[in-house]
Amino acid sequence: MKEIDLTRKVVSKEKYFALIGYKPHEKQVLYHQSKSRFKIPVCGRRFGKTFMVAKDTEPMLMVPNRRIWIVGPTYDLGEKEFRVIWDDMILKLGLGKDKGVKKSYNKRAGDMKIEFPWKTTIEVRSADRPETLVGDGLDYVIMSEAAKHSKETWDRFIRPALADKRGGATFGTTPEGQNWIYDLWQYGRNPTFPEYESWRFPSWENPEVYPLGRTDPEIQQLERTMPTEYFEQEIAADFTSFMGKIYSEFDEQIHVRSVKYNPAWKNYIAFDFGFVNPLAAIEFQVDPWDRIHVWREHYKPGWILEDHLRFMKNREQPSGYKIDLTFGDAADPEAVTTICYKFAPCVAKPESKTNWREGIDLVKSFLKTRTVGEADEFGTPVDEPWMYVDHSCINTIREFNNYRSDEPKGSRPRNPREDAQKYDDHALDALRYGIMHIFKLGVTMKLSDIVDIKAMSQLPETGYFVSGRMRFS
Repeated sequence: MKEIDLTRKVVSKEKYFALIGYKPHEKQVLYHQSKSRFKIPVCGRRFGKTFMVAKDTEPMLMVPNRRIWIVGPTYDLGEKEFRVIWDDMILKLGLGKDKGVKKSYNKRAGDMKIEFPWKTTIEVRSADRPETLVGDGLDYVIMSEAAKHSKETWDRFIRPALADKRGGATFGTTPEGQNWIYDLWQYGRNPTFPEYESWRFPSWENPEVYPLGRTDPEIQQLERTMPTEYFEQEIAADFTSFMGKIYSEFDEQIHVRSVKYNPAWKNYIAFDFGFVNPLAAIEFQVDPWDRIHVWREHYKPGWILEDHLRFMKNREQPSGYKIDLTFGDAADPEAVTTICYKFAPCVAKPESKTNWREGIDLVKSFLKTRTVGEADEFGTPVDEPWMYVDHSCINTIREFNNYRSDEPKGSRPRNPREDAQKYDDHALDALRYGIMHIFKLGVTMKLSDIVDIKAMSQLPETGYFVSGRMRFS
């Protein structure tokens, strides 16, 4: 048996990996270097997530008095990481010859466990037997194939067991739609949740399997022969791939980041009105290069418009805050008038809504990346999108990911707007109104630059509109 130093409370991963002959590839190194309490690596098939997660856990097993679980949706799925750990520690390191190491590897009986002489244990538990998930505090948990677990398993059984010891967890998985793992993954992308860290690792990031990366012939063949939604989920590790996705250009890793209010830039609010459905008020800025920065959202059902405006007026504002102009839905001129009187200047041109296809294409053009420079002397291009969304705008992000068109039914030609889903699009409708007004209809000035607001306030509430248009337009 190789000599192992157990006197240190922390075992060097690099030295341990060298001891077992493990050489992680570049993207796996990113995961191994993380010191976050909760790690969410979302991976394509054959990326190497099972090896990566299991081997990352092994140095913890060299530390005394640790209690670690592998929790699988079933014992079969939990056995995958256990097998890697068994092969490395029991076989390769020769710990199986030590009589002080108690061990069992019986998948059929659900008995997979290693107990080391230094009072550290690792064992496999199954979520399909919830009675086995109750016990003393845990130091670390591998949530095997995490997307296949129910949220209840994590919230009810595992997360409370980590509280006493401030234990950590890892959630290596291939995505399965936007389920509870997607919510955790978003935490890891949000700098306001420093204990979480997330990654998206497509299959082609594993150079051992796909030496040519994205252009590897095997990846190209998979892309040609698999249905798009399956390729994007299973190979590209994309949470949100499905047929009919309208904003396919939207990628959280590219478009979602920390967006702060800049008092030097124009600031706008775009409204989509609702009562039973949420009212969406999307606040965004346009910088001197005409890039869009969505930095705040208000999204709530069940309030009358005056309640929304009162809330938005009284919320905490950043230094130098101002509103240059707001935009609304011309189908509700009374609401637009109320905003003008009680909140801020509001414009609502019918074309911003009726030209739906044009508005969609305009938003998509801002989501596309553009080359803004070169990264090095070799001319490697630096590409950036022309729209960013702050992590806090969770409804806007969700709608971008899920807005879709259904397959047309029957042979009758249909307007694309008819095929688009007619729900959960309130933030996107608001944003589209605003972008259409600014970049297609040319409404960028303050209302006070054109009309006398004080005089306007003396007009009857219904007298400010002519055929659904703002009189000044």
